[in-house]
Amino acid sequence: MSKKRILVAALVAGLWALPVAPQEMDGGIGRVAFFRAKPGQSAQLEEGLKKHMAWHKAQNGTWGWSVWSVETGKGTGMYVAGTFNHKWSDFDAPDVDLAADTADSAQTILPYMAEGAEWRYYASLPKFSRPWPQEKGPAPLAVVLTFRLRMGTQEEFINAIAKIHKAIEKTKWPAHYDWYALVNGGEHPEFVLVLPYANYAGMAPPATSFDKMLEEAFGRTEAEAIIHTFDKTIASETSEIVRTRLDLSYMPAPAATPAVPAKPK
Repeated sequence: MSKKRILVAALVAGLWALPVAPQEMDGGIGRVAFFRAKPGQSAQLEEGLKKHMAWHKAQNGTWGWSVWSVETGKGTGMYVAGTFNHKWSDFDAPDVDLAADTADSAQTILPYMAEGAEWRYYASLPKFSRPWPQEKGPAPLAVVLTFRLRMGTQEEFINAIAKIHKAIEKTKWPAHYDWYALVNGGEHPEFVLVLPYANYAGMAPPATSFDKMLEEAFGRTEAEAIIHTFDKTIASETSEIVRTRLDLSYMPAPAATPAVPAKPK
């Protein structure tokens, strides 16, 4: 590959590392790890996670760490751990001593982890989200949908999810959801939709279908155009169900557990 092409590729990669405008990332940045236990060592890994979260508590850590286990899809058996609602500058000055944190995790978690952790950064998109009510506490379950877009279609996709959010608010459709955009650590462009639920029964379709809701909000022509936008912009889609693991998490102050992004491919 010529030097010119390498430069162009680097510039494009840099542009896609910032998939949404700054005003759409008011909810902050999340740092998320994806990892598995070594075969037959899930119990040891979970015990190590508990010990490491206890270490954070003993250090009076101010960052919350939420943990989920993946129950369906290719990621079945994986764990996801993340800290959310940060500014980028927060990661230059962590709430606990980084060297000590690394040393403790090396003793309590890494011996039972297969292949180490894969880290990613996500931007939350509160302008397009309708979060789970905090007064209910963390949602026990969530359906996680990961959308990988065709290059050059990001703006169309964002416009479509903005219209969908407007339609849901207009019709008062019974749904809660959080949108995230991958900003670093994976394949771009990628967006993640998290749908929190109290239980599996809550995953049953509502009385009014999604298509019908869009039609009620905008009319058939506009509803069909929005759906067509998804068909045109999405290259692939995956889905998982994840379970909130409060027993493995650390929350320094009462707060709803943030929605979890999807696992890596």
